[in-house]
Amino acid sequence: MAEHLQVSVARTGFERYRVTTASGAQLEFGRGEGLVQPAEMLMAALAGCMAVCVDKPLTRGGEPERFAFTVDADKLKDSAGPVRLDGLDVTFDLALTEWTRRQDPEVFVERLMDAAHERICAVSRTLEHGAAVAASAQVEITGATVEEPGGS
Repeated sequence: MAEHLQVSVARTGFERYRVTTASGAQLEFGRGEGLVQPAEMLMAALAGCMAVCVDKPLTRGGEPERFAFTVDADKLKDSAGPVRLDGLDVTFDLALTEWTRRQDPEVFVERLMDAAHERICAVSRTLEHGAAVAASAQVEITGATVEEPGGS
């Protein structure tokens, strides 16, 4: 069973864009001062997905004092191949004021992280296993066009 998801991205200025989700949520991104770059958004999506996956089962017993995810990655820029991220490393920094479960908290959190990565988090699963990507374009000329010299 598949659920269809869609986001749209519109240009708002030079190297500035706005993503809009189906629910109407929006986020500005791009290149430049104060903007999140697309590769950083991918890393944030991974951290956010993992956070959402562990939040409910972890915090049933109380509110954490500290709950933060960090993602580190290497951006590979090789003249022989495409630019890509590699070696994504997700770190969960957690502090709890109390622990009410019988299980050891470190073992419990490790199991949650494994379950999120291996079964629950769509971003993690997509990155780990890859996904087919198709790209297409629709082009409309709404004004006058200029022919190249020597054109037919």
